[in-house]
Amino acid sequence: MIRFCLFWIIVEKPIKKFKEEGPMLAYVHPEYFSIFDANWQIGNPKSSLTKPNTVVISEAIAQKYFGKENPIGRVIKLSNELNLEVTGIIDNPADNTDLPYELFVSFETLTANPKFRYGGSGLDHWGGVNSSTFCFVLLPENVDINTANRQMAALNKKYHGTDYKSYAHNLIPFKEMHHSIPYYGAMPMKWIWIMSAIGIFLIVTACFNFINMATAQALRRSKEVGVRKAVGGTKGQVFTQFLLETALITFSAMAIGFVLASLILPNITEWLDRPGSWPKVVIWGDPLLWSFLASLFVIVVLLAGTYPGTILAGFRPVLALKGNVTARHIGGISLRRGLIVFQFVLIQLLVICTLVVNNQVDFMLSSSVGYETKGIASIEIPTPDKINQTTFRQRLLEIPGISDASFCLFLPTTSSNNTSNFSFDTRQKDELWQINTKTADNNYVKTFGLTLVAGQNIPLSDTVRGYLVNEKVVEKLGFKDPNDVVGKNIKIWGVSAPVYGVLKNWNNTSFQNGIDPVAVFTHNSSNYRCAVQLNSTNLHSTMKSVEKLWNEYFPDYLYEQTFMNEQIARSYELENIMLKLIRVFSMISIFIGCLGLYGLVKFMASQKTKEIGVRKVLGASLGSILGIFGKEIALLIVVAFALAAPIGWYVMHAWLQDYEYRIPIGADILSLAILITFIVAAVTAGYESLKAALNDPVKSLKSE
Repeated sequence: MIRFCLFWIIVEKPIKKFKEEGPMLAYVHPEYFSIFDANWQIGNPKSSLTKPNTVVISEAIAQKYFGKENPIGRVIKLSNELNLEVTGIIDNPADNTDLPYELFVSFETLTANPKFRYGGSGLDHWGGVNSSTFCFVLLPENVDINTANRQMAALNKKYHGTDYKSYAHNLIPFKEMHHSIPYYGAMPMKWIWIMSAIGIFLIVTACFNFINMATAQALRRSKEVGVRKAVGGTKGQVFTQFLLETALITFSAMAIGFVLASLILPNITEWLDRPGSWPKVVIWGDPLLWSFLASLFVIVVLLAGTYPGTILAGFRPVLALKGNVTARHIGGISLRRGLIVFQFVLIQLLVICTLVVNNQVDFMLSSSVGYETKGIASIEIPTPDKINQTTFRQRLLEIPGISDASFCLFLPTTSSNNTSNFSFDTRQKDELWQINTKTADNNYVKTFGLTLVAGQNIPLSDTVRGYLVNEKVVEKLGFKDPNDVVGKNIKIWGVSAPVYGVLKNWNNTSFQNGIDPVAVFTHNSSNYRCAVQLNSTNLHSTMKSVEKLWNEYFPDYLYEQTFMNEQIARSYELENIMLKLIRVFSMISIFIGCLGLYGLVKFMASQKTKEIGVRKVLGASLGSILGIFGKEIALLIVVAFALAAPIGWYVMHAWLQDYEYRIPIGADILSLAILITFIVAAVTAGYESLKAALNDPVKSLKSE
């Protein structure tokens, strides 16, 4: 299966034009529908896609393109060149599918029309690779994945010969594809575990907070417990009463949370910049979700209610009725200190994570990729082989605000790339590593500001006459001096030609990956993109002129433009989503921690009322009284930081290992984390501490 992410569709009689984006179209064999379920409204899964130039469409696409007319036998034109006959209609894909295709073109179409093979990749050899090709295999029920992979190893050895150890074609279960980084999964599993762990910590923290507050209230409820026991209430009845109260509070909180989730989740995709609809039926109708919520309810009730219930049920009636229950009977301040330290550990962990992720994302977005990306606009070229690219470029340069332009297939930095085997000079066999191929004209280097470190630029040509390689190629070939490679022949796509020059390395994918070996060469029929270098202050007027020229050359197509710096920023979409989520979790954690700290200070103030009164009578200053609370809180924060800092460093250091280029976790990040915690603590505890310090000592001592 080969998928396309951007294409034009033209429906004739009457003529309608559509520009489709995202993975909607795929070239598939008929066997695709033997592996994946699909409800066919019209057509046959075994025969509808056996011939070239045939297409099966979804019900939504049929309605969009043809309205109420019968689409079977009608023709749609792909990219205004390839006529496809509609031979079937299937149901729309599910909202939550990893295979959201709505136009299935027969794979035989690629065999019959070689120019439509994405990036010119071959279908009859193992050397050409692109990131849009997938092979799905249906295993018999009695064959496991390990057995199949052993057979794949034998297949690997058969077709790669003596070099088979340098290659791998591993199978993974389809259910793991959604979270698989090598297979372009939507969400790496590590992020699911990280978010789950944070969610669990938040729930545990909230439970500890509840314990804190419930035990603080136990002093006020001691007489109630004494009366219940005096009239015959048992210890078990008191415990059950408090557990039921906890259950009622938890159920109310869960109901409010359910309502809030129902309101927030349908709009969360917009907040995360991930357009799409929320699959309500899949989520709320999932029995696993309700089982999880029921289990969570029971765990929270037991975790939050057991200890306070045990404390209350254990009060002796005589002491309770006399009001002689003290902090010592409910666990004292030591228990609260432990709970607050735990909350501050979590707060500082999340603050450290937020700072590291934020700094790493800023680093990736602000660092140079090795050339200038600002002021570069990219426009699609539907038919590069049917226009004079030299003339089109000259007319672009006549537009005020455009300083240069280049035709190419891929930009220097992009998430979509082709790789190929190649051979060097007189070496008898291909190198055991792939080279990234970028077809472009001889203006590519100048337009993007790439730097030649040896040799010269490739000459003007329609076909391959020479190659430019980057420094990484020189390194992997075993040379130290780039000049040693210049003039030597390399062979790519079956064409042997000399290396004209060596380019300075740049990031051709992202900062998450290292530098790849790259070859740039002319091949005009593959140049489906034109990059325009802008130097205009009136950007809108310049791009309008570009669109006008484009429409003059391609009147039957829809115009599209993107800016390179925006495209690179989108490649870090996942990191930005995670940053937003961690920021929210940090705010929630800080809020919960503030509640716990406020409760601790209030409890301390009530326990130290007489002490504060005596100190003030003896002439203690406001600052010295506030210091009583400040020293206590500062000690808790320092202890929490001593626990959180090494854990946070270890976790984020491991996370940063996924990035070839990464920031260091220095003392500045850790210092900022503890500073933020001190500020939050000062604001939270300040009011209650000040209130206790300003109380009239006469009233405080009289009340005692």
